[in-house]
Amino acid sequence: MINVRSREFAVPFLQRLIQVDTCNPPGNEHKLSVLLQDVLRETGIASSIKSVEQGRSNLEAVITGPGSRKLMFCGHLDTVSPWTTAAGRYPPHGAVIEGNRMYGRGTSDMKSGLAAMLLAAASLHQDGIRLAGDLIFLATAGEEVDSCGARLYADQSSLAVLDGIVIGEPTGSRVAVGHKGALWLRISLFGRSAHGSMPQLGLNAVEGMMEVISLLHRHALEWQEHDPVLGSSSLSVNKITGGVQTNVVPDHCTIDVDIRTVPPLQHGPLRREIEARLQEIQQLHPDYRYQVEQLLDRGVVYTDPAQRLITTALEIAARQGGAGDAILQVQGVPYYTDGSVLHDNGRLPVLIYGPGDHRLAHQPDEWVDIDDYLASIDFYRELAIRFLGTAEE
Repeated sequence: MINVRSREFAVPFLQRLIQVDTCNPPGNEHKLSVLLQDVLRETGIASSIKSVEQGRSNLEAVITGPGSRKLMFCGHLDTVSPWTTAAGRYPPHGAVIEGNRMYGRGTSDMKSGLAAMLLAAASLHQDGIRLAGDLIFLATAGEEVDSCGARLYADQSSLAVLDGIVIGEPTGSRVAVGHKGALWLRISLFGRSAHGSMPQLGLNAVEGMMEVISLLHRHALEWQEHDPVLGSSSLSVNKITGGVQTNVVPDHCTIDVDIRTVPPLQHGPLRREIEARLQEIQQLHPDYRYQVEQLLDRGVVYTDPAQRLITTALEIAARQGGAGDAILQVQGVPYYTDGSVLHDNGRLPVLIYGPGDHRLAHQPDEWVDIDDYLASIDFYRELAIRFLGTAEE
C-alpha cells in the first residue's frame, strides 16, 4: 500500500472527505464514518461504528499498546451549512485545488485535522511502530450543533482512563491550550396583539425586546472579564424572530443570545443575573411576560502549559516551525470544541492543534493550505510517539 503520509495518498484522501456532505443540520455523518472505516480496514486497523441516531454515528479505532497510558485523537465529522453559489467562487463540496490550497466546506473546520489524525495513526501501524500505550481515534457526530456524538461517547465510555486528548480543530498549526465557555440562551417576550392602526390597544413584543437587548449589552459590559490566554468574554444577539405582518402588533418576539465566557465567569450565576434583570423590567412593565431557555452550556477548557502533553507539543512545533517563531507561544481559541464534553470535568489535559485558519471556519470559500495539512500528519504522529512512548523503550 502507498505511504499514507505521502502527498499522493493524503491529498486525495482529504478530497474524498470534503466531497461527502455532512452539513449539520442534518449531519448524515454515518456516510463519512463508513468511508473512514473502509480506509482504516485497508491499513489493517479495526474500528467500530456507534449509531447516534438515524443516519448519524461516531467511529472509534483503538491501536493498543502494552502500557497503561492512553491518548485520544478526536475530531468531528460534521460541518456547518454550505455557502451559496452567489456567496462563493468554489463549490462547497468540490474539494477544488488551486495553487497550494484546497477549497471546500470543512477544509479548515475540521476535516483536514480529522484526516491528518487518522493518517498519523495509520502510518504508525503501517510502519510497524508499536506504541507503549493506547492511541484512540474518535470521530464524532454533531459537534457543530450539540455535540451529540461526544456526549454519547462520554455517557458510554470511561473518560477516567484517558491521559490526554488532542482536538484537531484549526489553530493555524499553533499550540492552543483551551477555549472560552459558551452559553446560548433563547429569550422570549410575550405581549398582546392588536390592529396596527390601534397600537395603543396592544403590547408590542418586538419593541419591548429592544429594551431587553439594550439591557443585555449593558449587563455584558458590567461582567466582562479578560484572560491573557483565552481572551475576553462577549455577548452577541445573533437571531431574532417576531411579528406576523405589517398591520398586526406582535405579541411574541424571541432572540437567541450567544455568550462566550472566560474565568472567573460561571454560567449558572450569570444566567441567574440575567433572569433577575429581566424581572426588574417586568416590574416596570407588568403586562409583559418573559421566558428564558438554555440552548447550550459548554464550560471553559484550559490546560496548564506545564502539562506534559502541551510541553511535548511545543517541542515538536519548535522543531517544525523554527525556534524564534510565534508558533512557540501557547494560545486560546475563540470557538468551543468537543473537549468541553470530553475533558472529564477539567481533569484531562486538552491540546487543540490543527491545520487551517479558524477565521475561515463557517465562511464562503473555506480553504486549507495543503503543506500545512501534510505537516500536521507528521506532528500528530510524533506527538503520539513521544507522549505514549514505544513498546521497545
